[in-house]
Amino acid sequence: MKIDELDRLVIGALLAQPRATHAVIGQAVRSSEATVSRRLARLRRAGAVRVVGAIDSQISHRARSVFVRLRCAPGAADELALPLAQWDETGSVKVLTGSVDCVAEIAYTSNEHLYRLMMHELPRFDGVMATFSNQVIRRFSTPHGWNPGLLPDTVVAELRAERRDRWSEHPEPDEAAPLSELDEHLVAVLIDDGRISWQDLAARCGVTPSTARRRTETLMAQGVLRMRTVVEPEVLGLTVNAFVWLTINPTKIGLAGEILARHRSVVMIAATTGDRNLCGEIAVASDSALYEFLSETVGHLPGLIHADVAVALRTVKRAGMIDPDLRTTAGSRSGS
Repeated sequence: MKIDELDRLVIGALLAQPRATHAVIGQAVRSSEATVSRRLARLRRAGAVRVVGAIDSQISHRARSVFVRLRCAPGAADELALPLAQWDETGSVKVLTGSVDCVAEIAYTSNEHLYRLMMHELPRFDGVMATFSNQVIRRFSTPHGWNPGLLPDTVVAELRAERRDRWSEHPEPDEAAPLSELDEHLVAVLIDDGRISWQDLAARCGVTPSTARRRTETLMAQGVLRMRTVVEPEVLGLTVNAFVWLTINPTKIGLAGEILARHRSVVMIAATTGDRNLCGEIAVASDSALYEFLSETVGHLPGLIHADVAVALRTVKRAGMIDPDLRTTAGSRSGS
C-alpha cells in the first residue's frame, strides 16, 4: 500500500511507543486525535503495521534462539522457506541472495529439541545443501527498540518514557519470574492484539480492568512481556533489507555490538556462537546507502576480521506471522 508522510510519522510514533493512545500519537506527529485514529485504522486494516505482545524467551527462560542459515540447490530456497515458516519454532524466515539462500530464527527449549530440529527435521527438506547455525548469547538491540529516525530524537525519547515495557536490552536474569494462569491468559491475548484496551483485555480474561492493567504492567516491568510494532522496512521506504554476519575479535565484540545497536539502520544485532560471532538485520533506503553502511560503519568497527552480507529478496515470516499473501498461496496449493 502507498503511505504518505503522516502515515510514516504515525508508524514512527508506534515504533517508539506501541501502546500510545491516539491523543499521544497526535501530539507527537502534530495532528489531531481523530486523524490519527483514521490513519492508524487504515494502516492496520491493510496489514501495513501491527502491534503485538511477545514473551521475552530469554528473560522468561522459556527458550533460546538460534539463527540458521541454509545454502540451497538452485531454485530450492523459495520452495522450502514456506514450510520452514510453518514451524511453530520459527519467528522469522527470509529468502536471501548472497552466500546463503535462506535464514530463519528458531526458538528451542532444550538441546534435545534443537538436536531434533537440526538433525532430523531440517534434513527432510529437499534441496538443502549446507546449514550454518549461530546461537544467540547476547542481544544488543532488537526490533522492540528499533528507531529508523522517522521522528526527532526528542519526540522518540518522550514516547519511550511512557512505555511500561522494556524497549532496550538487559542482561538475562539468573532466575525467571513465574507466570500465573492469569498472566498466561493476558499474554496470549496481547500476543494477538498488542493495542487491545484494558477494558477489552479484562473482559477477555474475566478480571477487572485495574487487575488486567496491574498484572500486565508488572510483566512488562519484569521484562517478561514486551511490546513490538511490526512493519516491513520497505513500507517506510527502506527498500534494501539485509543480514550481516560478522567475525569480530572476541575482545571487541561488546564494543562493536554497542556501536551497531545505536545505528538507525540496524533493526537488530546480537552476539552469537558459531562461524560468525555478531549477527544482525539492517534496513536502508538504497544500494548506495548499503554501501555507505558497510564501508563507513561496518568497515570501521573495532576488531573486525570478516564481514558477510546477504540481501533479503522476500520476507516469508516476521514476528511469528507468515506473510498473508504467501499463506493464501500455500492454501491454494494444498487444495489443488
